[in-house]
Amino acid sequence: MHAIEIPFLKMTLLAALGFATYAVPMKRAHHHDHHVQNHLLVLHAPVLDHALYLTAWSNGSFEYPVDVDDKQPIHFALRAHITDGCEWLGEETLTPDGDRFAYTYSETILSCEPDANPAIKTPRTGYVTIE
Repeated sequence: MHAIEIPFLKMTLLAALGFATYAVPMKRAHHHDHHVQNHLLVLHAPVLDHALYLTAWSNGSFEYPVDVDDKQPIHFALRAHITDGCEWLGEETLTPDGDRFAYTYSETILSCEPDANPAIKTPRTGYVTIE
């Protein structure tokens, strides 16, 4: 999520995320639900060195229900209290784009403690393939 230059701090942040995050996928239901099957979603997006992202792909590619005949936008939202003293929201949007999804990632600071020193935001774009 943030450009952090100290590996120890990054490990601390990752440990904190393990306890403090949750993913909330939001997908519209539609009448073609019987065509929905789990597919492997593979993210192709640049990663900044020493950056931390609140992402559904934190453990790599994963299976998710997709109707390949009638793809709908997919939205993932993850929240975490980070050691910079702030609560962050990471949002990922997958928009149908032919046989794959266009991918966007953005971050929002939801709140900070009075003495917080917020890290920098690291938005990114890319694409997600369906396997």
